[in-house]
Order: sequence, then structure tokens, then C-alpha cells
Amino acid sequence: MNINSILRKESFYFYPFLTFLLLVCLSVVPVKTYAQNESSLTLQVKNQKIEQVFTQITRQTQVKFFYDHETVRQVPEVTLNLNKVSLKEVLDAIGQQTKLRFERKGNTILVSSQAEKKQANPKGKPVQINGKVTDSNGEPVIGASIQVKGTSTGTITDMDGNFSLTAVEGQLLNVTYIGYQSVLVKAERRPLDIVLVENDVAIDEVVVTALGIRKEKKALAYSVTEVKGDDMNRVKVANLATGLAGKVAGVNVSKPASGVMGSSRIIIRGNGSLNGSNQPLYVIDGIPMDNTNYGQTGMWGGSDGGDGISSINSEDIESMSVLKGGTAAALYGSRASNGAIVITTKRGSVGKVNVEYNLSYTNEHIVFKNDDLQWEYGAGSTGANAEQMAYGVAMQQAAQMGLPESMIPMLVDRIAPMLASQINMLSFGGKLDGKDVMQFDGVRRPYVASGKDNFKNFYENAWALTNNVAVSGGTEKVQFRVAAGDQRFHDLMPNSKLERNNITLSVQSKLDDHLTIKSNVMYVRERAKNRPGLGDLTSNANATLFMLSPNTDVRLLEKRVDDNGMEFLPTGQTYIGNPYFIAYNHSNKDSKDRVIGSIEAQYNFTPNWYVRGKFGGDMINRRSESVTPYGTAVDTDGAMTNSSIYNGEFNAEAIAGYTGTFRDNLFSVDAFLGWNTMGTWYNQTTASSEGFIQPGFYAMGNSTVTTGSSSRSESYINSLFGQLELSYRSMLYLTFTGRNDWFSALSYKGKNSANHIFYPSVGAGFIISEAVKLPEWVSFLKMRGSWAQSGGAVGPYNLGLTYAFNQKIHGQPIGSISSSIVPNLDLKPLTSSAYEIGFDARFLNNRIGVDFTYYVRSTKDDIVDAGVSYASGYKGVRINAGKVRNHGVELLLTAVPVKTKDFTWNTSLNFSYNKSEVKKITDEIDEFILETARTGHDGDNCGPAFIYHEVGEPYGIIKGESYKRNENGEIMYDANGLPMKGGIKKLGESVAPYTLGFSNGFNYKGFSLNFLIDAKIGGDIYSMTNAHMYSFGRHVGTLPGREGGIIGQGVKADGRTPNDVKAEAMKYYMAMAGITEEFVYDASFVKLRELSFGYTFPQKWVKKLGMSSLSLAVVGRNLWNIYDKVPLVDPEAMLNIGNGQGFESYGMPATRSIGFNLNVKF
Repeated sequence: MNINSILRKESFYFYPFLTFLLLVCLSVVPVKTYAQNESSLTLQVKNQKIEQVFTQITRQTQVKFFYDHETVRQVPEVTLNLNKVSLKEVLDAIGQQTKLRFERKGNTILVSSQAEKKQANPKGKPVQINGKVTDSNGEPVIGASIQVKGTSTGTITDMDGNFSLTAVEGQLLNVTYIGYQSVLVKAERRPLDIVLVENDVAIDEVVVTALGIRKEKKALAYSVTEVKGDDMNRVKVANLATGLAGKVAGVNVSKPASGVMGSSRIIIRGNGSLNGSNQPLYVIDGIPMDNTNYGQTGMWGGSDGGDGISSINSEDIESMSVLKGGTAAALYGSRASNGAIVITTKRGSVGKVNVEYNLSYTNEHIVFKNDDLQWEYGAGSTGANAEQMAYGVAMQQAAQMGLPESMIPMLVDRIAPMLASQINMLSFGGKLDGKDVMQFDGVRRPYVASGKDNFKNFYENAWALTNNVAVSGGTEKVQFRVAAGDQRFHDLMPNSKLERNNITLSVQSKLDDHLTIKSNVMYVRERAKNRPGLGDLTSNANATLFMLSPNTDVRLLEKRVDDNGMEFLPTGQTYIGNPYFIAYNHSNKDSKDRVIGSIEAQYNFTPNWYVRGKFGGDMINRRSESVTPYGTAVDTDGAMTNSSIYNGEFNAEAIAGYTGTFRDNLFSVDAFLGWNTMGTWYNQTTASSEGFIQPGFYAMGNSTVTTGSSSRSESYINSLFGQLELSYRSMLYLTFTGRNDWFSALSYKGKNSANHIFYPSVGAGFIISEAVKLPEWVSFLKMRGSWAQSGGAVGPYNLGLTYAFNQKIHGQPIGSISSSIVPNLDLKPLTSSAYEIGFDARFLNNRIGVDFTYYVRSTKDDIVDAGVSYASGYKGVRINAGKVRNHGVELLLTAVPVKTKDFTWNTSLNFSYNKSEVKKITDEIDEFILETARTGHDGDNCGPAFIYHEVGEPYGIIKGESYKRNENGEIMYDANGLPMKGGIKKLGESVAPYTLGFSNGFNYKGFSLNFLIDAKIGGDIYSMTNAHMYSFGRHVGTLPGREGGIIGQGVKADGRTPNDVKAEAMKYYMAMAGITEEFVYDASFVKLRELSFGYTFPQKWVKKLGMSSLSLAVVGRNLWNIYDKVPLVDPEAMLNIGNGQGFESYGMPATRSIGFNLNVKF
């Protein structure tokens, strides 16, 4: 079966699904809209707060209330006994009891206080007063209240923030809006530009929780952090997840050194599984999304194929809620055992059609620590360059063959070019003196540091260009938003780029008084070209740049092939490739089409009872092709691989719920029961070929050997879940949840253990400030605590044997067992238990906020592989045995140190500490290797290194070859003066226990300045790049002793006598490179992660251009490494996104980006 037929088959399912979702979105738009039925309201309340009454009215109608909190808090509680009356009658009844005044405009009701005493008419003639109300970002404030002080005259702003009323010049206008500080301005004939400043801390803040449910943050019994889309878009990144770095306490964000097309790794409150996935569940608009990684760098190299979250356009994001605790994510079951990140996309709102355009451009430059390489000595060995070495060889040959001395120069000319090529990756030659010497390509040139700008000369300036346009609006019945985005990324690597297109459509429709339908669809198209090769030396252009001797200019390799059409190599070693040949002759490309969509319907039987159903899916069709061209040094005949992957998942969900109050509103209840079924599938077909018959023609048919393979898998989870939330006087909250998952992956004929697991949770929150009178400087105080269990299962086909046909004898396929792990019918889900306690406090009228959490997270019955006898033919058996424990603290401090009419300074500091410990692996073993470094294997003379799990140690420790030391810790040296090896020992910890983020925002009139400092403290990293640079003489640390030898600081082999043996520099540093301990560094860092400086243009200018708002900002990312101790490479330059963090190997250089953002609204 060829690739085209595969694609046709997959498209049979893929594109109809996209078409179906588009039709669904359009079908929920009613052909005709009808007036809201507001003549049959029922309200029976006794001594209830007015805010709660407004909430009940909104549930029965579509009207929204806008009011100032201070105003409504002063009114008495309300008692109503109304049955099937009109909205006007309800408002009249409330007005009689509260002295509140209501004014309706469209679907909005403005609430204000009635004047206690009507003042005498002011002097002067009333005139028309016009103006516009905006926020500090220049955005129009819709529905803001403008009231003439001391009168009943007032109005609210329209969809553009504009207002008009009649008043006498000089009268005071009181401007208020929920969440903003009220202001007083004088009425004037000229148009008024009024800017509202957000309140310091919103006590009644609403956040998105599990299942997309919006809740008041004060009611939650657990910690949830919500990051607004504006904060994610202030300084854009290629991968949405990496934009969370430094913004959320307890969230550890990592990204491999793989360029703009790379994946991300997010860990919330520590790693919970020894072998399984530790990344959170991503949910977008209520639908769990696939975050598959399509390849990453390993011990023998590879490239980063990207992940699922990188497909999402940040411009479509309204908010991201990070559900950190087990209680927060319990309703998602096993898939959220590591937490969940709930993404809510932007939707349309009531009002006229709005058009928004965003343009972003950034330019990236490499940040390379050039001074950590040495530029004083050139190519050669033991202090001699190629010609000096050739002279010594020629003298030996002349003596052996009895040739006269006059023949020696001729022999040197013949030997020197060969030696110059062979030793070009060794930089232990003579001092660069400017004399002409033989170079790697057989040409004599000055012996100087001509390669000092190799990184700058080879790499191109990366850039990112993003264009987004969105159209939104709607009526009271229907709201919509449609958006399109075009993102183009040009990587540092020449001939490497990524193009991404996003189209989103969302529609929300209220078909009648009871039925509401929401639907959305997101289509993503990605095209990637030449993802960089990483990790190992082969096919890694970056590794070659490090290896080149100081006297080699990389631009000499631009011709790429020699006269025979073979790869033009910089050294005599075939595994060190030509970087230009790798960039332009090697080829890998991939394309991905993705659809994420859902439809949701909710029917309200009464104001209290409702049912909701939802169906959605995430479908991905990915195709890739890689070509190793004919003439490649390590594979001269070439090879080719084509692959097609079709994967995704679907979710169907139904919920029935009730919300209401009891006992004169002393108690409220919010409860629901739900059902969910989820299915995933993964189909892959691969065709490979070796040995091209006709050079330069890369097709499967033009090869001597062609093989093919295919695989498929699917799994299902059926679930029942529910929640009960009780509250007392809006100050005491109790929440209970439960979920039971049934796993197809744990269902097998003859299996004895259960295929399901139940996850309970319980939480409580107590708002002390509502129950006890506290000092005036305490604005809000709440205690909270929760406990929860969650779990996780293995992937499909781990209970029984699976078979493959991957070999042939005499043309006939032979079956084989696919796995080297013995199946285990007694497998059960792992269990993760977590509890947390904390408090939330606000002081000085909410100018200062403190949010603190202490948590413990423990995993038992983790699924690990235990060893078995090799005589069985297997490597191990999969069992439930592992135990891991994490505990730590999270702290969020917020403050508004300065706030005046024109200037505001907001600041926040988030800090977290997590301590992990491996409590158990199996009954038989107390350690195992999670990851192995390339060094020390297959001819590599550098020291071996491993990431271990070991009982009693933190998660993922670094082990490797150590120095041999005496009892005083002094390094021991052998008779040749070389450091001695002390065996494999613990050298460091791969996971940083401390994270910190410090953000600041300054606003002065239309100007804004924001910056974010991000830090990780305490982790370690083994740098294979630094080890190799010592081995090859390129590191600046290899300069001491070049001329006269070096004496190592320590003692001799007897452990007592001070070392006084002088060693030759080349042998000394090569021996040092074989000791891993030397190259394990403290990976702590502090970075200026984000910086932006923007200006929002005044409305009087913008209106003349036909716009409603215009803003421009200069932005930067990773502008300054404030602190780091790792030489040569970036401390964040991890190898991949797997559990075995702590390795670095020839990754892409770190970058510093500078650019601008433009936002225009019409």
C-alpha cells in the first residue's frame, strides 16, 4: 500500500468530520430571533443578599446586571414571594425594598442608588455631554454606569464604550463598573475620555474549573491559578505551553534545545510516576485534547517532532486555568492524575460586529558563550600542527625506507593534507601564530582563529511573523466569533522553517427560554521543513560547529560536496558531518492537519434543574518524509522513510444537575451527576528504503531494499462522576466529588484484578472575614483544605502478547512477539493521593494579597518493570509496585505599591518548593536506569552518565563516573599524573526543587511597561557538550598547561602524598573528559524572561482613522541571563521532554528575541 492510498483512506474520515463540525456551528444560528420571554418569573426568597437575587434573575432571563459592589452592599436583604410575574414587576418590588434604581438598555440593567434628596436645579443650561470610557489598555468598557452625582440622571456605555447624557457643565459625573475603581469627572462640552483602572484584587473573581464550570474563586477548596490570554499574548512564543514559564506557582516548565518547532514539558507539583507520563491533561473548551509528541531526541540523536499543545494559537485564548491539586482535577479522572490545564477560547458577545487585527514580529539572535571556547591553539595533537606532525612522520618513513633528507619535504607535502583532515576536530595543536600551515582541505592558510565567528556565520537570524484577524459580535439570541491566524517561523538552522494556519469558529445560541447550544470548531494546518537533528554527532550541524578547530572557518564548507559528489567533510571522521550538507542536502518534512471541535446543548427545565450534553473530538492526520541523501558520509547509498499517522480521540458526555437555596437562603446547593465515554486511536504506516539506485532521485522505487510496517491501537474509558457542593451563608463551602473509570486497557479475558478505580475528593473553604469582624486593614481572609485520589492506567495491549511481522526468510514473513516485557493479567491502575491546605488573605483595601498552599502528593502501585531471568527471553515483567512522594509549598504575593490617577504599579511574586522522594520501586530492586547518555558508549571516550531512580533519593538523580578521592575528599592521580576514576556515583539531581516568578506592570496614561523574571534553583545538568570540548581541546578550561604540562591538584595513588607529577596537557584533559563528575553543573538560573513597552493611542487620534482602538508595543524575550553557572551552553538546554531530565548534548543555541506587537480594533 503506497502513501497516497493511505492518505486517501484517512481523509475519508478526517475531512467529513471537519465538514460536520462546521455545519453544526452554523446550524445553531436561528433563522429568526424572538424577544426574550420575561413575563413569567418566579422568585421566592427570604432575607437574601441582593447579588444572589440578581443571579437568580439572570438564570431565568438573559439580562445582566451592572452595579458597583459598594452600592449594593449597603442595601438591606430582600424578601420576595413572586410567582409568574414580569421582570418589571420584580424590579419594582426590589426597588421598593432597597431604594435601588434600575435602567435598562438592551440586555443590560444598570443598577444605581436613588437620590436621598433631590437637589435644587443647578445653575446653567443643560447641554449634551458625550464621552467614551476605556480601560488602562485602551479597550472600551461596555455597560459602565455614568450618573450625574446627586440626581437620578444617568446612563450606561454602549458596545464601543461611548455614552451621551444631559447635564449642566461643571456637574460631577460618577463613573462606575464592576471590577474597576469609580471615578468622578466634571461635565464639559468637549468629548470626555475617561479611563477606568482595575481594582487591585477582585475578591469575587470567577475562574474556570474542571468540566469548564465557572465558579467564584472564593468558593473553591483548592488552589487554581488562571492566566489571562492577554498575559500570554503580551510576548508571544511558538509553543503556547512555554509561555506559562514563571507565571504560575508550582508549575515547572521546560523546553528542549530544539528550536522554534520543539515540544514542551510541564510538571505540576512534581513527578508522580516513575515510568509513565507526568504531564498534565490539556482541555480546550471542555474537550480533552491530544498532546502526542511525534518524536524526540534520544541517546543516539533524533529530532523533536513537536507536540499537541504547540498547535494552539495563543490569540484564540481567553484564559488558561491551571488545576494543580488532585481535588481540582478529580472530575477528569485518571487522565488528570498529574493536574489539568483548562483552556477557554474567545467567544463573541452581544453587540455590533467587531473586527480585531493583530500583527506580531520578532527577530531572534543566538546567545552563545563564545568566551568559553579557546581561541589560542589550533588543530593538531600534543602541541603540533598538521605540518609539524607530518614532518615527524616523514622523518620516520625516510629512515625506514633509507631515503635521503632531501625527500622529506616531498613526503611532508603528501602526508600533511591527510593528517590535517584527520586531526581537524582535535585542537591540541600549536599556538596560533599566523604562519601558513596545511589546513583540512589541503590548502595552506594562515594559522589564525579564523573560526571565531563560526556560529554567527552559519546560523541565520530566526524570525517569527504572526497575523491574526477576528470578527465577532451577536444579538441577545446568538453570539459568534470567527478568526484566522497565520504564523510563520524561520529557525536559526538554515533551510528550516514552520508554517501554521489556524481557523476557529464558535457560535452560541439561545433557541428559547430553556435551550442553549454552543458549538466550536478549530482547524490547524502545519507544514514543517527540516527540523534540526540533535543529540548525537551524526546529522547534527550544531555539533560540527563545536568540533571545528579554532583555525577552521565554517564557510569553507559551503560547497557541501567534493569532486566525486560525496559529502565534503571537515575532518577525517565520517560521523562529524558538513553542516551545510546537513542543512541543505538532508531533508525532513512533515505536515499536520488537525480538527478540534465540540457541540454542547443545555436544557433548563426550571431555574434550578438542568441537563447538558456534549460531544467533541480531536483528530490529527500527520505525514512525514525524511531523506538521507546519496553521498552522505555515514551512509553513502542513502535512505528514505515515509510515515503516516492518524490519531485522535472523541468524548461524549451527559450531565444532569441542580442548583438552588434552602432555609431562607442560609444554605445553597450545587449538584450534578454525569457520564462520559472516551475513545482514542493511533494508526501508523511506515515505508522505508535503503540504497538509492540513481543518485539524486529520492523515491521508494529507486532503492535496492524497501520495507514497510503498520501498527494500530485503540482504547476506551467509560466513566461515571458527580459533584455535591454545599455552602452556608456564602462563607462556608463543602465540596464532594467522585468518579469511577472503567479501562479497556485493563480488561482482558481471564484477568483477575479489577479493571476500574474510584476517585473520591472532599474539600472545604471557610471565609473568616465573612464570619468574624476583623481589623479594617484585613479585607479578606479564607482558609481552605482538600483531599483527593486519582489514578492512571497503562496504555493498550499490556495485558496480553501482541505479534508483529517484521522479518523475512526466503521471501516469507516471520512472526515475532512485539514486546520484551512479560504481560501481567493482574495489573491495576496506579493510585495517587493528594491533600492540600492553604489560605488566601487580602489587606489594605485589597492592595496586598497573600495566597499560600502546602500540599502532599503520594503515588502507590505505580506501574514499573521488574527484572526477570534472561533465559526467559524477556527483559522484565510489568507490575504494580512503585511509590513516589512529593510535598511542597506554593506562595503567591500580589501588591499595588503605587496607584494614582495617572500611574499604577502592580507587582506579583510566585514561589514554589517541591521535595520528591522515590519510596519504592519493586520488592526485588531499589534502583533502575531511566535514561542513558551518549557519552562513554560506542567508542566515545567521555564519561558515562545515567538518570537513575533510586529508593530514598529524589526523583531522577544523575549518576556517572566520579573522581577517586581520599578520605579528605582530595582527587587522586596515577603514576602518569592523570586523575583516577572512582566508579559510578550520585553526582546531582535533575529536577530543580525551587521555582520563582517575579512580574511587574507599570501604567502611565497610555504607556505600559511590563517585565517578568523567571528562575529555577537547585537542579543539576550533565553537559555532554562541555565534556567533548575538553576531550577535543576546544574548551577554554583546557588552556592551562599547554606549553609545559599540568600538575593536578590532589594526591598520588597512595592517598597521602601530594601530587607532583606533570602530565601532558592533551592526555590530562582527555582523561578528565572521561570523568562525568567534572561536567555536572548547577543548572540554577535567573532570567529576564519577558519585557514589553507599549503605548495605547488616544481615542481622539484613533477615531480619525476609523478605528476603535490602536496599540503598539516593543517586546523582548530571554533578554538577559541574570544568573547562571553552566559554561558554554544554556542551563535550560535539556535533551528531550521525557522523565529522564538532566542531560544536555549539542542542542540548538539559546536565543534572544526582540520585536513588536500591533493591535487594531474596528
